[in-house]
Amino acid sequence: MPRPTGDPGDPERASERRRGAGGTPRPASSHSELAGLGLMLGLAMALFAWAGNWVDGRLGTSPLFVLVGVFTGFGGGFWSMYSRLVLRGRESATDRDAERENGHA
Repeated sequence: MPRPTGDPGDPERASERRRGAGGTPRPASSHSELAGLGLMLGLAMALFAWAGNWVDGRLGTSPLFVLVGVFTGFGGGFWSMYSRLVLRGRESATDRDAERENGHA
C-alpha cells in the first residue's frame, strides 16, 4: 500500500530533514555533537562545584568557593560551546564563500 504524500516515513521527506539551512546537507552527528556540548557544560559546572566544595571544606568558607566554582565552570563551558558552535561556524562559512568566489563550488 503506497504511503500518502507528506508521511514522516517518506524517503523524500527524510532527505529534506537531513538538509540544513540553504539546502546544504547537515552532518548526521549534529545532534550527538549538541548533546555532547550540553554534557560538557554540565560536567564542567559539576567539576568546578566539587572543587569549590573541597576548598570550602579545607578553609571553612562555605558556600564561597562552591559559588565561584559553579560560575567558573559555567563560564568555561559556555565559552567552549560558543567557540565550537559560533566561531567555527563563521570560519566554515568564510571558507565556503571563498571557494564559491574562486569557482570551486
